[in-house]
Amino acid sequence: MLYPELFKQLEAVRWNMDSDIPWDQFDASKLSDEQAQTIKMNAITEWSALPATEMFLRDNREDSDFSAF
Repeated sequence: MLYPELFKQLEAVRWNMDSDIPWDQFDASKLSDEQAQTIKMNAITEWSALPATEMFLRDNREDSDFSAF
């Protein structure tokens, strides 16, 4: 079956925020307030993408061309 193998391959190259970032080397004092605010806004935008996609597909389920993005 193709899907399980494809899933394994894709998961193998996906990064892991916990283990791929050397958090013990992070120095918060080097981060400006503007940078911190930008990071926060980017994180909020990414977080909201999941429910936004779900709502988009729900609201456009009758239009297969429009919702096949």
